Formats: sequence, structure tokens, C-alpha cells
Amino acid sequence: MAQVGIRALKQNASAVVAEAASGETVTITDRGRPVAQMTAIPMSRLAALIGAGRARPPLRDLSELAAPKRGAARSPSLSDTLADMRDDERC
Repeated sequence: MAQVGIRALKQNASAVVAEAASGETVTITDRGRPVAQMTAIPMSRLAALIGAGRARPPLRDLSELAAPKRGAARSPSLSDTLADMRDDERC
């Protein structure tokens, strides 16, 4: 973890941001006292969860899954099924 003072941050902002974007956590100090941290923004919420160990990456890529069959008989919609169940209860 790198530390940079406010004055150095003002003078080298592009370099400090590039360092943070590469994955380094940069602590910003004011007179030697830490006041803020700069980190890269994860590409996605899932990437952040995987990085924190709270999720795991998929075992297979989505492109490996078979495409759904076209022309297969469609099941009734959930709304129709629910309406039928309510009609049966009212009788």
C-alpha cells in the first residue's frame, strides 16, 4: 500500500491515479496523517464480490451452455396458473 501526501498528489495526480487504477491502494496523507484512500473501481459488482471472497466465479462460460430448443411446447404462464388456482379455491 503506497502513501502520498496532498502536495505530492497535486503535483503528480495522473501518476497516482494510474497507480490506483492498476490495483494498488493509495493512502493520501495530510501532514503525515492518513485522511483518505484511493482504490480502483471494480469492473462489476460480481468482480468485487469475487475479489472479496464472497462469491466464486462460474464453473462454465455461458457460451458453453446449450441453446434452448425452438418450437418446444410452452408451459402456461405463471399468471394463468395462479388464476386457475384461485378459481379452484373459490368453488
